[in-house]
Amino acid sequence: MSPPPAPRPTYRSALRTRPFRRLLAGHGLGTIAQLMLTLAVGIEVLERTGSGWWVSVTVALGFVPYVLASGYAGLLADRHSRSTVLTLSFSTRAGCAAVLVAGLALHGPIALLVTVAAVAAVLATPSYPALAAATVQCVPDEQLPPANALVTGVENVTWMAGPGVLGLLLLIGAGPTVGTATAAGLFVLAAALSAAARLPAPARPDAAPGVLAELRAGLSAVARVAAVRRPMTVAVIDNFLYGYLVVAMVLLAAEVFAGDGGGDGADNRAIGLLNAALSVGGVLALLPINLLAARFRPARLLLVTMTGFGAVTVLLGLSGAIGAPVGLAMGLVAVAGAGSLIAEVTAVTLLQRAAPDELTARVFGVYDQLNVGALALGSLLAGPLAAAIGAGPAMVAVASTCLALAAVATGRLREPARRGRHAAAGPGRASLSPPVGSLGPTG
Repeated sequence: MSPPPAPRPTYRSALRTRPFRRLLAGHGLGTIAQLMLTLAVGIEVLERTGSGWWVSVTVALGFVPYVLASGYAGLLADRHSRSTVLTLSFSTRAGCAAVLVAGLALHGPIALLVTVAAVAAVLATPSYPALAAATVQCVPDEQLPPANALVTGVENVTWMAGPGVLGLLLLIGAGPTVGTATAAGLFVLAAALSAAARLPAPARPDAAPGVLAELRAGLSAVARVAAVRRPMTVAVIDNFLYGYLVVAMVLLAAEVFAGDGGGDGADNRAIGLLNAALSVGGVLALLPINLLAARFRPARLLLVTMTGFGAVTVLLGLSGAIGAPVGLAMGLVAVAGAGSLIAEVTAVTLLQRAAPDELTARVFGVYDQLNVGALALGSLLAGPLAAAIGAGPAMVAVASTCLALAAVATGRLREPARRGRHAAAGPGRASLSPPVGSLGPTG
């Protein structure tokens, strides 16, 4: 008797696994709390010093640790239960938030407040690698696309919700101290949800090779295994182009739509419309992901979506030369946002299927480092390139280059074999991946 067919991948089917639901909710609450904490300290710093430099330092220290420490953070999630790592990340950040509440209430030294906020950011770095690796444990292989779409959607929504929640508190008269206290409460709730997931620790070799050797094993998997390296390369290109687009479309709006209806107000209106279109495109892209994942192989879907992302960004760069209306530019930006999100979800699914079980979190630690760095680099290059050759031509040049690089990276991409990994196998489940020393085909 043949087994019943697997259910069609949907958001509802991905959420049937209770540990995944809890970890996803905890990660969302923790992300909101982390942003509230960072911004609340930045507001306090601005109020007390009036220094934009201090504010920049505060916010930068909230993001730099992701570039520097995510690799080691991934190692922690490969050594211990992913739910335990998430629980410790949330609970220790709750402690930092409590210290900050006291420091804000007592008007502690600015340097101390900024330092504690930076420590909280370091403690946040294991969160995404642990969740990405835990998703593979919690969710059956065929449900990975909608599960990853949920993770990406929750991250996008909570990145917008964090400043919004803090803003609402400020509107009703609460200050940074109340905002930080609220963040502490959210961290506690996130820790409770993660602790309730109770995932088994991943299988590890009997003889642990040491921290440096384990870190090198993660880097080696990224560098040597083609099935890991190529989708990660595409994800880095995707995030670089997205980071570039976020800044470049503002510069393009100021250049192309300047004076279109009257001065600075027209510029601000066009900038607002393009930013809204980018967000709407990303949110709407969550709707067809399940259908696309069911109909197309991930490698082909990644090629198509990255091609679309690059092509519409090229067209957006040409919009100034052809005198395109802002409505057309909004449509192109929305398609670009959708293509970027679908490409990222697809690349993550390919990585989860290709990464060896005992290296999954380390692979995603490297993924986090490279993608945050790519976002920052893309954002930083937009201004100088626009100043040098104009916003439109610069966007065409950057998008064309990214389109060509993504086509090369996806053209040789091969589908990794699907593996039936699931947390239901219990603590004693065997590793289904090759040993660390034999990472499979390279190239």
